Amino acid sequence: MDELRAQLRAHPSHTCPDREEHARWAARWWQLRRETDDLQRRVSERTNTVAKTFERICDLLSTLGYLTPDGLAVTEEGQRLRRIYTELDLVVAEALRRGSWQRLSGADLAAVVSALVHEARGDDVGEARMPGVEVEEALGEIGAIWREVSTLKVEHRLEPDREPDPGIAWMVHRWASGRGLEEVLRDGTLSAGDFVRRCKQVVDLLGQIAQAADPPVARTARRASSAVLRGVVAADRLD
Repeated sequence: MDELRAQLRAHPSHTCPDREEHARWAARWWQLRRETDDLQRRVSERTNTVAKTFERICDLLSTLGYLTPDGLAVTEEGQRLRRIYTELDLVVAEALRRGSWQRLSGADLAAVVSALVHEARGDDVGEARMPGVEVEEALGEIGAIWREVSTLKVEHRLEPDREPDPGIAWMVHRWASGRGLEEVLRDGTLSAGDFVRRCKQVVDLLGQIAQAADPPVARTARRASSAVLRGVVAADRLD
C-alpha cells in the first residue's frame, strides 16, 4: 500500500490543481460510455429480432401460399392478402380463399365480420347469441381457420392472433337488417358509442373484403357495408 501511495504521489497528475474536476469528468465519460454501449447492444438485439421475425413471417406466408416457396415473390393469393390490413388478416384471407362466405346475405356477412373486429372487455364476456344457422356455421368455420393459422404461427415461432369474438354478432345482424338503435341495444352489453365505433370498424373491414374478394362476395360485402352505414353510424362517420 505504501508503494502504491508513493506511485500515486509521483504521478504527474497528482499536483494538477484541477485534478478533482478532471476526475469527475472522467467518471462522467465512463458512465456515458457504459450507457452508450448498453444502448448499442439493445439496438443490435432488436434489429436481429426484427430480422428474424420478418424471416419467420415470410416462411409462414410461403407455407400458406401467399409467397412463392423461395419467399421472393408475391403469389396471386398474396395479392389478395395485401388488400386486407385488419389484425386477423390471414383469417380473412383464408376465409375468402376457401369460399366460406359465399352463401351469406349482407346482414349475415356483417355479423360474421363483427367477430373479426370485436374484442370484449372483461365485464362484457358472455355467451354469444346467433342470428341464424348460416351465421353460426360461418363463425364455426372462422374459428377453425383461426385455430389452423394460430397453430402454424406457433410452429413458426410467431405470436398467435387473438381469437375471433362473436359477442356482438346478434346486435350487428339486427342493425344491418334495419332495426332501430334502441331495439338493437336493448339486450346487448355495449353502450351506443361503443356500438357505433364497432359498426364503423365493421364497415371498414367490409370495404377491404369488397376490394379483395371474388365478385359474389364482393357484392355482398358492399351491400352489407351500406346496410351497416346508416343512421347514427353514418352521421358519426368522418370521411
